[in-house]
Amino acid sequence: MTQQQERTARSLRRSAALCCAAATLIAAAPAQADPAVHVAYGRDPGHGLNKYEVGLNWDSGFAYGNPQGWLAKLQWEVELARWNARSGNNRRDVTELGFSPILRVEKHGWSVVPFAELSVGLRLMSATSTSDSHDYSTAFQFSDMVGVGVAFGPQKRAEAGFRFQHISNASIKRPNPGTNFYTGYVRYRF
Repeated sequence: MTQQQERTARSLRRSAALCCAAATLIAAAPAQADPAVHVAYGRDPGHGLNKYEVGLNWDSGFAYGNPQGWLAKLQWEVELARWNARSGNNRRDVTELGFSPILRVEKHGWSVVPFAELSVGLRLMSATSTSDSHDYSTAFQFSDMVGVGVAFGPQKRAEAGFRFQHISNASIKRPNPGTNFYTGYVRYRF
């Protein structure tokens, strides 16, 4: 087995383990939580990457504030994304699997509910580079995210938002160029 095949096999085993962990977390979610599904598209113009993402999001049950005014709450999010390399030599598409706790602050009392969110999460990548010029050393990465959005429609079940996301390995190993995605998403809460 070549080194590349060994790395791919290790990445697949790690992805399977993370999927099992995510499934366990989803199964343990509180019964009152309303699950939501989102689709997203993002770009990293600095490294020529497009990101296509689907995810599950649910309330943790932890909230503080006034449900009719300002409310802060904790949500969980599991996501699966595909990075499409658009530039560089020896381009490689990468799969990303992630888990993030999200702190969300909402303003209720209007016909729409604006919100801001931030998070530090964990990511597992299927490869350690997207091209010869974008090598990020480790399959394990951290995700820092800040975003804004609005919930609307009947019972505020539909949402649209924008996020800035920085993914890097926190200098666990060099090189660590980081990846910055500007992402728009739509979400529906069931």
